[in-house]
Amino acid sequence: MISKCISGILVLSATTMLAAQSPSRYDRTAERAISGTIKSVGAFPAVDGSVGVHIDLKTADGLLEIRVGPAAFIGQNNFWFFADDPIVVIGAKEPQSDGTILAKAIQKGSQVLVLRSDVGVPKWTPANEGIDGCGVNHLPLVLRTTLH
Repeated sequence: MISKCISGILVLSATTMLAAQSPSRYDRTAERAISGTIKSVGAFPAVDGSVGVHIDLKTADGLLEIRVGPAAFIGQNNFWFFADDPIVVIGAKEPQSDGTILAKAIQKGSQVLVLRSDVGVPKWTPANEGIDGCGVNHLPLVLRTTLH
């Protein structure tokens, strides 16, 4: 009886771990290029000290929230963002969102920051999505793009 219980717990644990490592939220079929100017850059800390970066991008169609990635990964790639920077984002709408974009790559001038593989898996280590696709498990956010 105890061995069946332990086996059940191991199967449940393995299932939970596999679910946590599920395929990326990134939908390659929805990928597009978006040009715009950075309106604001947000850095959102998690309890473990990591920081997720989000960008509000002003486009011809309005304001979009771009979920970029962990600040440490961005810095390790010698990249940075400032308000009023013109950029081009290659990304895809996050499933079940109101238009939020998960960035795959960002071009600023002649520099390109590659954030995800061709199939959408994050390039940072560990390659997790975090709470909202930026790679960091910070507290849930009030979307700045909806506050206008």
